Amino acid sequence: LGRSFIDFVHPRDRSTFASQITSGLAVPKTANGTQEKAQSPGNSGSTMVCRIRRYRGLSTGFGVKERVVTFMPFLLKFTFKNISDEEGNVIYLVIQATPFFSAFKTSFEILPKVNPFVMRHSANGNLEYLDPESVPYLGYLPQDVQDKDALQLYHPEDLEYLQQVYEVIVKDGGMPRSKTYRMMTQNGDYIKIETEWSSFINPWSKKLEFVIGKHYIIEGPENPDVFQSQDPEKHTKLCDEQIKKSMVFRENIVKLMNEALTKPAEVAKQQMSKRCQDLASFMESLMEEPPKNDEELRLEIQDPDHSYYERDSVMLGG
Repeated sequence: LGRSFIDFVHPRDRSTFASQITSGLAVPKTANGTQEKAQSPGNSGSTMVCRIRRYRGLSTGFGVKERVVTFMPFLLKFTFKNISDEEGNVIYLVIQATPFFSAFKTSFEILPKVNPFVMRHSANGNLEYLDPESVPYLGYLPQDVQDKDALQLYHPEDLEYLQQVYEVIVKDGGMPRSKTYRMMTQNGDYIKIETEWSSFINPWSKKLEFVIGKHYIIEGPENPDVFQSQDPEKHTKLCDEQIKKSMVFRENIVKLMNEALTKPAEVAKQQMSKRCQDLASFMESLMEEPPKNDEELRLEIQDPDHSYYERDSVMLGG
């Protein structure tokens, strides 16, 4: 008690933590057209995933090993409360912290009930969104992998199959459910997953903007603690040829996603051009109506039988 909470937040999470608080304070909630202050006790608040330092109590020994700083991942939920005391109104930040634990207890575990999680990456492979649901399964914090290359998470030996998957996504706009492939967890091991894919094509530029994967976990990693840091010696080193091959596959996938005019883009283009044609023919029909003289117009506008719409269209025609 009395210590600053930010002291316990992992240095890499501090800026995210600070921006959550400022956005919570600065953005007023709108209800029924009136602006409510975001500090109202009832508001739902924002959430973030954050590592919090474990307290090294006096009970632990003096051995250097025991005094290693350890952090635990938590889901923090922020709410602001107005509390009146003798000094007047004070705003308090209330944080509800729920710890995350690895979803796996044993090696290569097959879990009976698993929530799927969502990842989204742009056409150049950069991760734009990672579902907080994924934290106990993958061990990554969403802010850690923001803008990292999503293709680096795929197992090098599965890239050949995934290139075919991306070919289908680009051609058809998505894929119902892939075969099983491997994705790297934070501790450097791999989980086996199957994925439902979809994508978004920008109708203006006809380009694929991002790919969304809804991932279903089939089997856990060898090391069940996904929050453990990677052991550089343990993991199999790839030979130069494998590294080169992996790079080629990744480059091919990025190239695929950036090729213009896929089938869904064609559909989007047809819809756009149909809208343009409709608009053009509407404008033409307006232009072709013979112009009315002022007297006629004036009489028509004063005529009480006309609905607003007709009156407006007559004016527009004139």
